[in-house]
Order: sequence, then structure tokens, then C-alpha cells
Amino acid sequence: MKPRRIAVVVAEELVSTAKAILNWRNGLLFIFFVTGVFGILSDTALAQGSRFYVGVPVMAERLDVFYEKTVDNTDPRNLSPSKGRVYRAEDSSVGTASGVGFLAGYRVPLSPSGVFLSVEGDVTFPGGAVQGHFEGAGASESRSQLGENWPEDWSFEKNRSYGVTIRLGAGMPALSGLSVYALAGLRRLDATLSADYVGCFSSELCTAAEEFTSGTFTYDEDFTGWTTGGGLEKKLGNAAIRGELRYTDYRSAERVVPYDDLGIKVPIGMEADGVGLLVSLLWYF
Repeated sequence: MKPRRIAVVVAEELVSTAKAILNWRNGLLFIFFVTGVFGILSDTALAQGSRFYVGVPVMAERLDVFYEKTVDNTDPRNLSPSKGRVYRAEDSSVGTASGVGFLAGYRVPLSPSGVFLSVEGDVTFPGGAVQGHFEGAGASESRSQLGENWPEDWSFEKNRSYGVTIRLGAGMPALSGLSVYALAGLRRLDATLSADYVGCFSSELCTAAEEFTSGTFTYDEDFTGWTTGGGLEKKLGNAAIRGELRYTDYRSAERVVPYDDLGIKVPIGMEADGVGLLVSLLWYF
């Protein structure tokens, strides 16, 4: 795939998520900041040395996920043996995700000494899942009766991650072509939560094994958070290789799963953050 075609693909991915990002108030502040900075730079002679670039990042991330679930039986219509009770359960686990993606950016020199500012958008397609188990909560020994918080084997899988970052850096005169930078930005994550369960859907207590039901529920979750970090970049003619370390707080996602026919509601919530290492190959124009 040609570099300019890569840029088009990245642009299309970023446009498709712009509305979601702009709906977040801090995202608006981030965009206003970038617009203001580049408005100032456009009036300087240094901006004539600006360069557009595209690239391919390869990433690996240590991901920490917290998962909590509540079973609320306080609805007057509740039909379970646990009517009036609320059961909470939680778990956390750590896993690794890795993948590749596309990026495009614009770099502006701020001074003849090598100080620069760049704005970059990227999309990555990671693989790997974080897996965990919680024991559930309830009055019965198995915690698997209707209205209890059933034990679960759960997994959290990253599907796609994309965002916008600002980099402020400077060249290192003693090391030709090498620069160091710090970064900060806005990041969005599309993920899937899956959980395997065994439980009783009857208002009467289940006692025999065949009275219990097993299954899997799956939900698509969206997270929006901030990323910070730093890195090194080595120029090789019109190409460059870059390595960076970043921390991302994906913040949280929540939903309520209603079981109106049983008078039960189940709020679930997840929080995620990660430390990632990225190596990117860039092409400047």
C-alpha cells in the first residue's frame, strides 16, 4: 500500500470517529488547543519547514482491567428468592495486547535549534484479551440462584484503538538525526466484554443440575480517555524510526442490563488502563 493511500485510510478512520470524540467535553478542549497553536504557527516563517508524514506503528501493551457487576432485586415486581436484596461482585486482571496500525501526522519546527511540535492521528488493531473470574455473591452455596450474582469467567478484548496526540520535542545536536519528545493526547477504545455463566432462571430454587442454564453474554463497550508518554525518533533520510513508551487511562464504561419480566436489573461497569511500547516506521514528505 502506497504511503499516500495509507494516509487516506487513516483519515477515513479518524473522520468516522470524530463525532464520538467531540461529544466528550474534554475532547473539545483538546481540539480547540490544537487549533489555536497551529493558528499561531501558520504566521511564522518557521512553518514553511513543516512536513507531513505517515507511518506504521507496532504496539504491545500491558492492560489492567477492573470489572464489577451488581444484581439489584429491589424492584417491587421482583420474582426471585432474593427479593429486596442487592448483591455486588468485582474482579480485576492483567493481560497483554499487541497489534499494528496506521498513522498520519504533521510536524512543525518551532526554532532553528530543532524544537518541534507535531499533531498525529492513528488507528491500531490490537489482538489479545484480559481474562478473569469472580466467585459471585448470594445467599446460596453456589450463588447461582435467580437474583444472585452468579460466578463468571469473563474476558475483555480490545478490538480497535484510535486517537489524536500532540508531540513536543527537540533535536539532540550531539547525536545527528536523533530527537526526544513528550506526548499527550485523547484516545478511544472499542472493546468487547464476554462472560460465561451457569445459573437458575426460575423463581423456584433450582436443585438438579439440569435445572440450571449455561450461556455467554457479550457486550461491545466504548472507552474514551487520555494518553501521555515520551519517546525517541531517529531520522534516516526521508524515513525515520521511532520508539515510545506511553500510559493510557481509558477511564470507564457502564451499562444497565434490565430483566423487566423478572423485576431484576444488573448494572455492570469496567475500568481499563495500560502501559504500552510502540515502535513506528515513518515516511516524511
